[in-house]
Amino acid sequence: MNAKNRPWPALVAMKGLLVLPATLLLAAAASAQEPPPPPIEPGLAPGSRLVEPRVDELVRRMSERLARAASFALVAEELHDEVPEHSPRQQLTATRRVALRRPDRLAADVAGDALNRAFWYDGKTFAALDKEQNAWTSGAVPPTIDAALDWVLDTTGTVIPLADFLYTDVYDRLMSDVQRGVYLGIHEAAGVPCHHLAFEQATIDWQLWIDAGEDPLPRKLVIAYKTEDEVPQYAVTIRKWRLDATLPDELFQFEPPEGARRVEIPAFTGSGGNASPGAAAGDVKGNAKSEVKR
Repeated sequence: MNAKNRPWPALVAMKGLLVLPATLLLAAAASAQEPPPPPIEPGLAPGSRLVEPRVDELVRRMSERLARAASFALVAEELHDEVPEHSPRQQLTATRRVALRRPDRLAADVAGDALNRAFWYDGKTFAALDKEQNAWTSGAVPPTIDAALDWVLDTTGTVIPLADFLYTDVYDRLMSDVQRGVYLGIHEAAGVPCHHLAFEQATIDWQLWIDAGEDPLPRKLVIAYKTEDEVPQYAVTIRKWRLDATLPDELFQFEPPEGARRVEIPAFTGSGGNASPGAAAGDVKGNAKSEVKR
């Protein structure tokens, strides 16, 4: 029990046995006037769902606002932990830019300490480029953003960071496995006041900051992988949003750079195997919850 919810003694201790009855009477009167302490939260069990109504409604509103946007572009700053087996923990940073046009256009670029990659999706083909290696790959994928993201994750194991915010139904992606959700207050993220929410799932804890202004957009996400050694974290702050942006077809079309070499990915050619286009596309962590959906 934390200090905020800890019940305080009704009376200060007094010397002498003669004052004990009065003390008990005063304590009884105080308990009759004061509301009972809040009940102790039950422990989480498989399949349990203890989500505050306000929290659920805020996530729904955010999801609905994103779904109404025919297109959007964003700029985000990422932090993620690497915990090598025989080395100190490392925190790596990156800047990610994403452009989306529903129902079948998506592109992203990431540059940072360990990543310098991009991918393009034009409704038919997914192409990925590792800029440092000057290597690329491409292949046919399903004809919608939702189906293409599912295919990339299910077929290759590649996680595309921020993917949960790119689906048509963000609420379902975020909340389907949540066991507990609580409201923490109005706190700042990306320079704006936000509703700060915290969630628990079986293998991760995560926090979400939703803009408290006119557009309830996600501004920050933090995930802690509590079942992994050293509990690594992934954090992303979305600093810029452009809703219903004008995004031309050329933005989603890939042309291999001069001298770039093509890498064949078995999953794209239908020959099986475990190779992943994440080597070119820039997945942050193999379990970085598309990102929360695990």
